[in-house]
Amino acid sequence: MSVSDMWRTNIATLVLMIFVNLGLFALQNRLAWMVLGLLLLAGSLYLCFRQGMGYGHEACGLLQTVKKAQDPTSPTHGQIDEKVAKRAWSVGHGLRAALSFALPAYVIGCAYIICSLAGFEPLVLPLRLISWILAAPFWPCVLGWTETFDRLTPSVVAVLMISPFVLPMTTFAGYMQGPRLWAKSEKAMAEGKRRAKAKSRVVRQKRVPRSQKPEI
Repeated sequence: MSVSDMWRTNIATLVLMIFVNLGLFALQNRLAWMVLGLLLLAGSLYLCFRQGMGYGHEACGLLQTVKKAQDPTSPTHGQIDEKVAKRAWSVGHGLRAALSFALPAYVIGCAYIICSLAGFEPLVLPLRLISWILAAPFWPCVLGWTETFDRLTPSVVAVLMISPFVLPMTTFAGYMQGPRLWAKSEKAMAEGKRRAKAKSRVVRQKRVPRSQKPEI
């Protein structure tokens, strides 16, 4: 998984969730927003996890290509594209992609909190608006504990500090399943080949003509 893969997947999911939650917020029905928002959040996390699994499985395939290119005895030794190597499975690659996506929203949330505590009013309102919109998909999680979002209550601070990491780290968790999925698919392919060979041997044996006995 590359950084661009993570960004494409998570930004599309986040934008969709923001628009839906803004629409639910406009209905002025807290219960509907909380219930539907939580359902949307759960579904989005599931899709991010599944997408991460796909990235992890694909990256493990690229990792095998990189290993072959690094093997001196391999015919493809030294014949590896740097872009392919960067997309090969690695905990560092996946974690770097996740954190790079979370960082902008996290910095904006921190800036809003700092400016609010310092009383720097010119920046408080715009930073509050931006951070509120970016965290919109996660406000249903705290609707039972907070009435407004314009004050730095513990629940509001928690959402601002945690929400930037939820989607990318969920994708990263799916990405970490890559080696297990790759081993499973390789095992299934090996078993399929063994069954195919066994079946072909049986077919050949059935096709062997029987020798005719000499007539007396």
